[in-house]
Amino acid sequence: MLKEAIDFFVCPSCKSNLSLEILQTKNDRVKEGTLTCTNCSNKYQIINFIPRFVTNEEYVSSFGDEWHLFKDVKNTRPSMSKDEMSKYLNLNKEDIENKLVLEIGCGAGPYLDISAKEYKAKHIIGVDLSRAVDAAYENVGELENVTIIQANLFHLPFKEKSFDLIYSLGVLHHTPDTKKAFKAITPYVKKQGLVSIWLYGKYWERKIKNQNFIRRNITSKFSSKQLYTFSKISSYFYYLYLLPIIGDGLRERFPLAMDKDIQVRQLNTFDMYSPTYINYHYLDEVYEWFEEENFKDIRPSRYLLGMKGYKA
Repeated sequence: MLKEAIDFFVCPSCKSNLSLEILQTKNDRVKEGTLTCTNCSNKYQIINFIPRFVTNEEYVSSFGDEWHLFKDVKNTRPSMSKDEMSKYLNLNKEDIENKLVLEIGCGAGPYLDISAKEYKAKHIIGVDLSRAVDAAYENVGELENVTIIQANLFHLPFKEKSFDLIYSLGVLHHTPDTKKAFKAITPYVKKQGLVSIWLYGKYWERKIKNQNFIRRNITSKFSSKQLYTFSKISSYFYYLYLLPIIGDGLRERFPLAMDKDIQVRQLNTFDMYSPTYINYHYLDEVYEWFEEENFKDIRPSRYLLGMKGYKA
């Protein structure tokens, strides 16, 4: 990390300032070091350029594997990531340019890349609980306006009301409680700041039921390498699923990603069948969350289930 990045952080336990001890630098960046709370004396290691505010991946180890196995898939397709930010999050350059931005669940960093380089964020911090942060650092960590940390969204190392924009695409529903995850991130947006999230919609009940049955009873028993092989092989079913009538039934009984790009299809199929937690929600339910947290100008995105609003 850059030395000046310490100004963004506080102790996640007591919200006091941190001191920085540098053990090793490389190219003007802190490669190894320690962040120590000036109040409670808790210590957080900087390992391989990344501040680590957690010591394990908890329930998201599959995502750490996912973003290393598919490290380059989205980052080599910037037009796709840009399109996803528009459709899923309803975000564009004017929402991000010259803003202090926080991404919750950055994965390998495809949206950090767009936000930092094309949309010109003043600074963007990418947070992930999994070791995906290492893949993200390899992809975008050396950009001057990007900081990547490993942390738990329920215990973020920031002062409240720090960010102009907080966004999260396809992450909060993979926590034990999506609503609590949403409520955990909203205190960190400034007054009049923007929060935008995208979640799984609860509108395809038969498909959801079948997918969860397969995930819980079959793919949860796979190793990451086995699931990777499963995702690669099953991606060829795509052509069968395109057939009229037959394909419609198969897509409900054995759901698979239907992206045209085969590598994206493999990534998204892995993503469908690897998580420990998957929660689904309705539009009016998520709208109420924003209302309860005192947001205004609340509006859905073009692609269910996205929602954004401004902090009153």
